[in-house]
Amino acid sequence: MAQKLKITLGGESYLADLLWQEAPRTCEAFIAACPFESRIFSAKICDAEVTYPVPGEIADLDLMENPKFEEPAGAVVWYGAWSSICIFFDICEPYGTCNMFARICDADRERFAAACRAVWDDQGAPIRNEIVDVEDEEA
Repeated sequence: MAQKLKITLGGESYLADLLWQEAPRTCEAFIAACPFESRIFSAKICDAEVTYPVPGEIADLDLMENPKFEEPAGAVVWYGAWSSICIFFDICEPYGTCNMFARICDADRERFAAACRAVWDDQGAPIRNEIVDVEDEEA
């Protein structure tokens, strides 16, 4: 079994791999914050991203374990300056270096990108995050 981040947006769910090797303390802090629901407060600031605040103790997390400036498609990053998660659903250059701690799974990436594009017209959309156990694909 592997722990994954499950993101629900627009009535659909998507999985993301947690990057334990690259950002263990960020993964731990995020897992402690889950489950939670938030609202997307911006989309398309950097072009292909959605951003939403995370409640709880993680809001004070000022950590840069896995710094990325050129975000790969599906990057889930902690943006401590805003106490928020940014998810880059396509290749994108953010405004600053971000702490990447998860990545939307390949199988869900295109569907997730389509859901995010729909959010551009519906700012404030609810988004839910939770940690789920998933059977290892190699088993």
